[in-house]
Amino acid sequence: MSSLAKIIKFVLALSALPLLMAELLFLKELLESYFRDGAWFTLPVASFAGGLLLWTLLCFLWKVPQRPYIFAHELTHALAVYLHGGRVSRFRVGDQSGSIRCNRSNLWIVLSPYFVPFYMLLWLGLWTIVDFYRPIRSYQWLLYAGTGFTWGFHLFFTVEAVHGKQPDLHVEGWFFSLVFITGLNLLILAALLGFLSPSWTVSRFLSHFGDDLLFCYRLSQEGFAAFASWIGSAGLALRAARADRP
Repeated sequence: MSSLAKIIKFVLALSALPLLMAELLFLKELLESYFRDGAWFTLPVASFAGGLLLWTLLCFLWKVPQRPYIFAHELTHALAVYLHGGRVSRFRVGDQSGSIRCNRSNLWIVLSPYFVPFYMLLWLGLWTIVDFYRPIRSYQWLLYAGTGFTWGFHLFFTVEAVHGKQPDLHVEGWFFSLVFITGLNLLILAALLGFLSPSWTVSRFLSHFGDDLLFCYRLSQEGFAAFASWIGSAGLALRAARADRP
């Protein structure tokens, strides 16, 4: 990646920081509404939280093997390559690492495993197929619990991979990749929490998130303007001090 591309992506990542602030603020509002509306006690939310808790306990009590995550990671890379019209000539999965060889690479191919919850999507797809041929609506709690469990799996290994400074993150720039991955994962989590709560409609979700986004960018603009004004005042004061010197 050229120096100009690195600078552009660094600036883009900086400009996206208010978006991350807006997502965190929106998640805070979602969780507050859960307590206020009593959504924690509904079947979808309680089951999702139960599945997430089960995954957390599993991590504490048992050393989870990395191979299932590595397989999902490399398969997501490969599927992204195919979706972009490329070809995969090698697919390797080991106990500690994996790799693919392909003839195409871009932002989505390189970073897709870090924001695509592969096993969660697989779980939802399998549930939909089974439910189509043999309705299992009476086991809805299992659908939400499995979603929470597989989301926990994705979140745990994504954080572990980012903490381990995967080479993938340096392809597009570490700072840009981190902001990109964090933003998409927060957005997916917000969408999940909004879907699970019966009081959050699509229009309410978009309206509140839009308000938070506008607030954070306006706040950032005001902060940048104040900082620029301070820098200008400091520069003038410095020049005046130098002019007063004998």
